Amino acid sequence: MNMLRKKHKTVLRTLLVLYAIVFYCSVSNANPLNSGIGDSLNPESPKPVFNLQTNSIQSMNKAQLTLLVDYLFEMDTIPFDLVNNINAAISNLVCVDSKKEVSGLSDITSFPSADFYTGWEINNLFPEKDMLKLKGDTSVTLNLQAFGHNNYINPFNGTITSNFGWRDSVQHKGIDFDLNKGDKVVSAFDGMVRIAKRYGGFGNVVIIRHYNGLETVYAHLSKLKVKPGQLISAGELIGLGGSTGHSTGSHLHFEVRFKGVPVNPKYLISFADGKLLCEELVIKKTKWGLAAFPKDEKQYTIEKGDTIFEIAKRFGTTTASIKEMNGLTGRVRLIAGQTINVAQ
Repeated sequence: MNMLRKKHKTVLRTLLVLYAIVFYCSVSNANPLNSGIGDSLNPESPKPVFNLQTNSIQSMNKAQLTLLVDYLFEMDTIPFDLVNNINAAISNLVCVDSKKEVSGLSDITSFPSADFYTGWEINNLFPEKDMLKLKGDTSVTLNLQAFGHNNYINPFNGTITSNFGWRDSVQHKGIDFDLNKGDKVVSAFDGMVRIAKRYGGFGNVVIIRHYNGLETVYAHLSKLKVKPGQLISAGELIGLGGSTGHSTGSHLHFEVRFKGVPVNPKYLISFADGKLLCEELVIKKTKWGLAAFPKDEKQYTIEKGDTIFEIAKRFGTTTASIKEMNGLTGRVRLIAGQTINVAQ
């Protein structure tokens, strides 16, 4: 019986993909062998644009579309325009089925944070390389509660076993939560799934782009529970904890990135309290990477392990400036709970 069901599913997949490709080619005169899977958007185009040319794809139900796109991604060469059409139709169904309104966006051809990003990449995990080339500026202020998406939820409430920073001579670009295989992992903010697949050392990984300009990364999952293009709410299940990829034990590797560049999650999130540290976050390009701090922040309370150098990196300034603002000289000994000036 199981073998019969498997055979039936394979036949259905084949019929669906042939039906879609033949109909697609008859309408658009496309050659399905001319191009492989590529960017779902032209990188030269400032905003994503879909061109739904086939009534057949639009008329498919959610199960048919999901089955079809899964099969297409197993092929060696397919027209990526067709993938775009299918993903757009799936996104449309998700919008309708979940009755979620994408506030501030006109229709499904617009994506979260389209003003910040040059495209919607479906293959590369971190395609952006310009860091912060936004109209020549070196800093930008992000509204972490943009367009009425006010919620933040911890992706997993567990013990943090590894922090952001250097670890064994390698830069650890996120933080790790201890969990058991099968534990539920949820989205930190509202957004749209850009990546949901197995990828190298990340194992099973989900990347979500949010309305506030950030992307969050969830790696080493045992199972994926979302699809690319799916609208997601803060706190909604996206996968199950595991130890896939380069991992020595079950844990969640969680990252926060802006335009592909990692930001220390603790610069904006209090995981102990399960809430954001601010509503508006300044992202500033420095020679060390990206500094991130609350807008109009003038003072900072020292935490255990802080150094003048790390505080300067966090706030996009220099150790000399920090010392000058606080009348400090020579070797400085910081005390947890002490408050120092970080801006004029």
